[in-house]
Amino acid sequence: MAKDWAEEMRATAQEQVAEPVLAAGILQPAGTWGSFGVGKVSGLAGTIMRMSNNKKAGGLGKQGVFKFRQALIAVTADKIYAFNSKPSGRKWKVTDQVGVWDRKDLRVAMADKKLTKAVTIEIASTGERFELEATTVGTQGVNDPLFAELAKHA
Repeated sequence: MAKDWAEEMRATAQEQVAEPVLAAGILQPAGTWGSFGVGKVSGLAGTIMRMSNNKKAGGLGKQGVFKFRQALIAVTADKIYAFNSKPSGRKWKVTDQVGVWDRKDLRVAMADKKLTKAVTIEIASTGERFELEATTVGTQGVNDPLFAELAKHA
């Protein structure tokens, strides 16, 4: 029987959140795939791209040469929670909470790309903006429940 990764993400988030988690998923700084490719050609250019991508992601997830964090985004009836996380064996380990916002305060834009789905989250009251992406190649819809909940704010 195949593992239900969408449920695994939801359960991991539920361990961190007191209210019921409707959906959760893993996002990474936008441009991760591009910086990976550029880094193969030029280490310096790849590093510069990663730094830029991390800045645009606003502290949600972090890509580096040796350390890699992804943002675990959890949606409840009233809030969106963001955690930095990392793979740990065949599970995800939450490293820290980096944000919590009211759902009604969000504006979300999503766009399908070649290897990813771009997800931009804006917090209306503060002007914060987070540019993220989700890998879509070989993920069998792991983030689909998260995308469905975020689409309600698009």
